[in-house]
Amino acid sequence: MGSFQDSKRSDVVVAHSPTITSIETHTMGKSLFKYLHMKVHPDIQNADWEAIVVKGHHSRLAPSRVASIEKRDKPFNWQRPTTSYNEKGRILELLVFPGEDYVQHYAAIVATYLSLTGKNPSIVTYQLPTPAQCMKPLLQSNLKPMSDVDIVILGYVDGLRRFTSGTWQGGGDDELFSWQVLTLPNGTTVAFLGCRICFWGDIGGNVVRALQSINKAKCVIYVGKLGSLRPEDRPNSVLATGNSSMAKGSIVTWKNPLEDAVDESSMVERGVHYSLPSVLQETHAWLEDHKRSFHWVDPEIGQMAKASLEGGTRFGYLHIVSDNLAEKYEYDLSNERARQVLDDRERLLKEIEVILGVFFDSWDRCTVDPICADSVSQGCFT
Repeated sequence: MGSFQDSKRSDVVVAHSPTITSIETHTMGKSLFKYLHMKVHPDIQNADWEAIVVKGHHSRLAPSRVASIEKRDKPFNWQRPTTSYNEKGRILELLVFPGEDYVQHYAAIVATYLSLTGKNPSIVTYQLPTPAQCMKPLLQSNLKPMSDVDIVILGYVDGLRRFTSGTWQGGGDDELFSWQVLTLPNGTTVAFLGCRICFWGDIGGNVVRALQSINKAKCVIYVGKLGSLRPEDRPNSVLATGNSSMAKGSIVTWKNPLEDAVDESSMVERGVHYSLPSVLQETHAWLEDHKRSFHWVDPEIGQMAKASLEGGTRFGYLHIVSDNLAEKYEYDLSNERARQVLDDRERLLKEIEVILGVFFDSWDRCTVDPICADSVSQGCFT
């Protein structure tokens, strides 16, 4: 790690060196390169640079260059980092939506990709955004027109067609969010909130903070995907939930509002979660150190739970197990758009719809349990 200035002033720019992994050390094995190739901006794949600097800055307008590899065949989670450079220079800036974990993750992606293609990974550095820089685009987003809601469902909301058969509100592709709001018979409002950027890691926690501040959300449910550390969990056949996660060195424990709703489902497994900032850190060594204590891994869950506890919001997750770190299966993160994977996930999303229906029927906004805001490492919900 190097620093352009040795000072603690707020305008100090610190250059960090990213994680670099290999096919031999990573749990994805030979699938790793395909995963990386899908993520790396074409400007990096198709040209050589003297330096690549990864920054936390969201920019979709010229002179920033949008990647041609963005998956525009889906309504949400398709915007990816853009690039910026001076035509006369050989320094490229990779502009990532501001979040510490997301910046670190993309720097690791780029450095590892360069290493695997025989180029110099040491040209890659990253600069961490400040907390204010991370919150600014969310607080200035289009969340305000959604108004106050009781429950917010995040993640694979476009796949929950039982509840989202209407028109998405909030604006087009230039806006971060779109939503549909459902009012339950008891008057509870449920927002199914889609996001065009990937709210990776601590961005997920910041989205929760924005929902608390702008929309007075009482409960956030995250429907996404994660990896399993248990060899018996075949990808795309199991749903995961739980009430604890390791996040930034501390165990976060909370009361899972979905606990009763998942009781009747044979597809749901409970487990202890680990919030790891980057997929590139999922090495064989990391797995060996953590497989006896943890069941699930993804970047967001612990961060979102922590933000929920701090702001007095209930939080739960119900995730598709999309890959397995402990056992090599046919499908993982490198081929998750295969027809079989899509069919299997469709079946799991239908089960999620059933579980959410049970949860909605049991929700009473007048008798919500009081939230303890001091649960990190202390488990006051247990």
